[in-house]
Amino acid sequence: MLSKTMRPGDEELGKKYDDGKFLPARRSHWSIWNHTFRWRRRRVLLALAGVFVVYYFFHRTADVFEGPSEARYPVGRPITPTYTKPSAYSDEPTGPPPGTSIPRHGERTQYAYDGQVRFFRLGKTLRSVAAEDAGFEMTNRNIVFAMSSLKSASTLLPMVCEMSKWSRNHVHAAFMGREDIPLEDLLAINGIDKDKCPAVWHDARPDYTEFSSDARAESAVNGAMAHINTYLHPQAAIMDDSLLENLFFVRGMRSKTTVLNIPLIEVPKDGAEDFTWSTRLDAGSLKSWHAPDIDILIQVPPDSSSVLRLLKSIKEADYSGLKPPRIIIELPAELDASVKEHVENFKWPLHHDNPMAASGLTIRRRITNHRHNQEESAIRFLELFYPSTRNSHVLLLSSEAQLSPQYFHFARYALLEYKYSTFGAFDNDKLMGVSLELPSVLLDGKTKLDPPSIGDMHTDRHKKLYPNTKSAPFLWQAPNSHATLFFGDKWAELHSFLGNRVSKHQQAPKSASRGKLVSETLPAWTEYMLEFMRARGYSLLYPALMSNALVTIHNELYHVPEEFAPPQPKEQKANALLDEPFLRGDEAPHQPQNPEPTVIAGSTPLHVALPFNGDLPEVPHLPQVLYDGQKTELSNVFAIAKTYADIFRVEVGGCKMRKGKHRHVVAGEAGDLFCFGEDDWEDDVPEVDLSEAVVKNLYVDALPTVMATATPKFKT
Repeated sequence: MLSKTMRPGDEELGKKYDDGKFLPARRSHWSIWNHTFRWRRRRVLLALAGVFVVYYFFHRTADVFEGPSEARYPVGRPITPTYTKPSAYSDEPTGPPPGTSIPRHGERTQYAYDGQVRFFRLGKTLRSVAAEDAGFEMTNRNIVFAMSSLKSASTLLPMVCEMSKWSRNHVHAAFMGREDIPLEDLLAINGIDKDKCPAVWHDARPDYTEFSSDARAESAVNGAMAHINTYLHPQAAIMDDSLLENLFFVRGMRSKTTVLNIPLIEVPKDGAEDFTWSTRLDAGSLKSWHAPDIDILIQVPPDSSSVLRLLKSIKEADYSGLKPPRIIIELPAELDASVKEHVENFKWPLHHDNPMAASGLTIRRRITNHRHNQEESAIRFLELFYPSTRNSHVLLLSSEAQLSPQYFHFARYALLEYKYSTFGAFDNDKLMGVSLELPSVLLDGKTKLDPPSIGDMHTDRHKKLYPNTKSAPFLWQAPNSHATLFFGDKWAELHSFLGNRVSKHQQAPKSASRGKLVSETLPAWTEYMLEFMRARGYSLLYPALMSNALVTIHNELYHVPEEFAPPQPKEQKANALLDEPFLRGDEAPHQPQNPEPTVIAGSTPLHVALPFNGDLPEVPHLPQVLYDGQKTELSNVFAIAKTYADIFRVEVGGCKMRKGKHRHVVAGEAGDLFCFGEDDWEDDVPEVDLSEAVVKNLYVDALPTVMATATPKFKT
């Protein structure tokens, strides 16, 4: 049985191999070709696939900045139901991006596309103006308005045209939104005529802008600003309030302008009309938008509550879009109870973004109300403030003042125009500050001031453009203690002057008192400031006579300065022994009767309230008035100042003038007006011709050094 099972089976039951495919013993030519081609075709296909992958990789990752100069698809192109492949690499694609469908009627667009950002329209406009507007230079006159939402566009476009009209800057407007609307239609909807609004319009939207995710849209804003900076180097960027703009746009603008060190100006909500004055500034002023710091300085007289009205007007003023000032208040030893309570509850600034932020209010209180003489009072006053940086300035306010809600807008406007303008170094070196008040009398407190008219200006331009305007701002060589913005560098120089003046007076205690030119209704430091202004040829800019004012001074709240108050019986003998630097009057000063005009309402935009449609005239065009009210030419002021300074050096400074030599002048110091022994003298140089024609030619020759593309302030 076992042997039977192990026997080999029938041959027909074994495995058959005759169904296998055996190669023929001799191959034909066709069989060899088929076998070889099959392997070569596979390698060719693999190679073509690799080339396609490499091409697709570079095609998708390349950041396309610009397209061809030929016509491109407009922003409002019709969207096809499916993706349409571009006919050329540089043509902007139409339709939704791959993998994205058009939303149905009533559905919101899905912002989900995260493809590489490419700009097809931005390059053409940037290239066309880069050289003409000196865009490759770091210092130029380019200002860019950036906008994303249609609502912000309707706010900023009028400002774009207003700034363009004044021709002080090269104005550019860049639209970076998601809205699928042609740029031409956007301008037409807002009533913008390109011929009347000579700005440069840039479409800075990327491809597939209407489908972009927030991250891609923000990246597009960053990329657009990078390209704009490369071709234009804008001195400042202006955008609408962050609460009204798209969040991706706000984040992108803030981050990129910080990286590129471009000042970003944000127009406050519903404040475009109040910010119209900013369109009159040049690129140098706008570049310094965030640079200046203003400190308000207030001295409160004893037993007076007049400061309450002032603090109320400060609190109710408009600071939207601006850096609020710091406040320094000096309180007397004997303080009114209502003032004490109000100051304790006074919070400043009004709204703290950071609860842990330091207060912007500084309180100083005197220990005693000891009566000081004129010299001591002036020292105590100037020690209340000293500029910490070159951008630190002080706004002096009398406790009897009441401010317009627009006062701080004017202070910032005048400061940026006259201190930070591109041409400020040429024109404004002798400007010490800007007064917010126009007095009715001269410094003697008796003689009526006859302010200059528009006909006294050193140009006919304003008279031709504004024939109905009668009054004009002017330069006056007179201090003001009621409401004045003093430039920080001039205040520091005054500090140096008073220090040397006091030291020289104390070295010669038996010296005769000088005649007093300033009324005793004004504090003692004004007399020292007058000496300083006359010796240096400095002036304050005073506003034009207007029906409504920036500040009003209330007469019923007046307090005579402590140093000039009638002495008490026990003080009369001590006062008789005082060595006063200036002669005192025989009678106590009478209470002044200043006009009390109504202040400019908060609803009135600043450019509407000011003359010349808000234009601040250049310093060389302004009328010049000496301390005694006499009108003169600006060129005469320098000669008068030199003569007075030489007399002052001899009579007060203790100098013995040397023929053919003069004292060495150090910028920001006043030591050259005084002599203390070993002094620095220099040889005189031959006098140069300072006629109007020569000065004009010198100015024109030097102008290209400062800015090669300068143009008039505005078109006439």
